[in-house]
Amino acid sequence: GSLLARVVVLAHGHNKGLGWATLCAVVSEAHAIGKKKLFGIKRSKLSQLVNTGLVSCTVLLGPDSDVAKATLGRSKNAALKALKQWLELFDKPGALGIEIVSLLTEPGKLFSSIQARRMLELADSLNVPAVLTNSVRYINPDDAITADILDAARFLEPLGKFEPQPNAQAWLKPKALMQQVALEITEDRKRARKLIADTSLLADLCRLDPVSDCGWGKAKTPEKEALGIEGNPFEVLFEKVQSGVNWRYGSVSGKQRTKIQHRLSQELITINKLGFATYFLTVADVAQMIRDMNIRIAARGSGAGSLVNYLLGISGVDPIEHDLLFERFLSVERSSLPDIDIDVESARRHDIYRAIFKRYGSKRVTLLSMQSTYRGRGAMRDSALALGIDPDQVDDIASSMWRFSASSFRNALNVKPELAEFSRAVEHDRKMNLLVDMTERLDRIPRHISMHPCGVILGDLTLPLLTPVEPSGMGLPMSQFDKDDMDPMGLLKLDVLGVRMQSTMAYAVSEIKRVRGVSLDLDNIPKDDA
Repeated sequence: GSLLARVVVLAHGHNKGLGWATLCAVVSEAHAIGKKKLFGIKRSKLSQLVNTGLVSCTVLLGPDSDVAKATLGRSKNAALKALKQWLELFDKPGALGIEIVSLLTEPGKLFSSIQARRMLELADSLNVPAVLTNSVRYINPDDAITADILDAARFLEPLGKFEPQPNAQAWLKPKALMQQVALEITEDRKRARKLIADTSLLADLCRLDPVSDCGWGKAKTPEKEALGIEGNPFEVLFEKVQSGVNWRYGSVSGKQRTKIQHRLSQELITINKLGFATYFLTVADVAQMIRDMNIRIAARGSGAGSLVNYLLGISGVDPIEHDLLFERFLSVERSSLPDIDIDVESARRHDIYRAIFKRYGSKRVTLLSMQSTYRGRGAMRDSALALGIDPDQVDDIASSMWRFSASSFRNALNVKPELAEFSRAVEHDRKMNLLVDMTERLDRIPRHISMHPCGVILGDLTLPLLTPVEPSGMGLPMSQFDKDDMDPMGLLKLDVLGVRMQSTMAYAVSEIKRVRGVSLDLDNIPKDDA
């Protein structure tokens, strides 16, 4: 049935990416249930993903699991029965483990040493491996209050209205302190040493190699089959750009023609060395698809410096005429991957996204995400929620918070005249003084994940094995990676930027046709036409 508890899933490494791919599949499956239903994954589905063929992950049953909660009851049989149900599904060695945690809470409570001891006894009775963790949520004990504020924001309730974390013990404790915890739980030095040793063994098993397990640095471009190409993709690209030379420079000859061919050869050598032929063919295909949808399109940024982009129709800017550098866009001497930006009509952006997914499929395409982090106003509002301060009172203060980060809130009280009244309140009101401290704590911490305003990831069929995805606001799959993850993961993105000016221009053209009966092609108007 449905899993109404929390477990930890750890990917095994050094197995040609099987562990990482399985973990991505587990996360994606958990999110695929949808916003209206409980987030999570059925136990049987988890077993199917983790336990098929070679064991690729370890599932840890910790203090939040159904097994751990059963250990707090009067009957030992309930916990034994719950663990046996897990063992029926995860019967292969290494697939299941027990996570032993003591946050030194009151005896008999969740995260207590007694609960941890009972979990260890249960694991030993059925010969299930046990490991020690501290259920870490923050690096230092002082950060516990930050976790409390984030919990309040998650539950949309002030502190005291929901079950908080029990104490400030869930920090990254050093080895010596964890050895003390192990001894307190086991009350046996030999068993404590084995618990620590087994934890180290699992940690070694779960060490991922960035290149072999996660595909770091290896560019993933759509396969030629996705484009309907037979033969060598580079040869297809070569033929297309040569046709483009006749299209763009049909009347040019002599030295200028030689200059164009030399520049083109240099670019093609670079593209071939980097293995990006299918990427350029894919972006050219997308650009043509957008034009076929009667949507305005224009290239921007460093991609306009590529002659290949100009000849493929991706860009409408002649890099020879404007003396633009290709190396600013792409070079074998730089590690960064090509990033082609195209402007489209803002009103049609989502139509384009759906068309790209329809053409290439969700196994090759996903939207890019972004981590929205706390700034001054958001940090203050969530801190005020945690303290139970009236939202109307907060709105007046938050409206005066602009052009400074949350971390400089206290300093701003002394220099911003619009905060003078609130500054006086801080001096006399302990809760308002605490509000300032709590707001500063949240500065730049991730608040939520959201859809990137323009990024589309184009990859091959291995894409779902490399990135976990979740539904975006518009319902299409969205990678949990952000723009800073793209280069190291070897994923290539196409920025489809919705620009209102493009929509305005398209509307103007349609109005000219409606009113005057004239079909105007903006892309073919002479550049010196006033």
